[in-house]
Amino acid sequence: MVANTVRIYTLGAHVRSRLDTAYMTCACLGGSLGSLLGARAYACCGWTGVCAVAAVSTALGLLRHLCAVHRTHPPGRNRYRSPHPDVTVR
Repeated sequence: MVANTVRIYTLGAHVRSRLDTAYMTCACLGGSLGSLLGARAYACCGWTGVCAVAAVSTALGLLRHLCAVHRTHPPGRNRYRSPHPDVTVR
């Protein structure tokens, strides 16, 4: 969370408060949903259910990340090329 908050605070002041609000809202909602699902899974199936919920949510997050990377960096394109021509990525 600290790393993402630092990223937000490096942006301009005109977008910082909105992004920080959106980020913290999503983090709280995600934490609440995780707690709800974990408690229900534990009540239903014990630690096996909790581990299954963690595995499924991790797999969904990884799938979403891989789809986003594929969409923004199609095959054959240099992934390390900066979208800004005046910035050199090493």
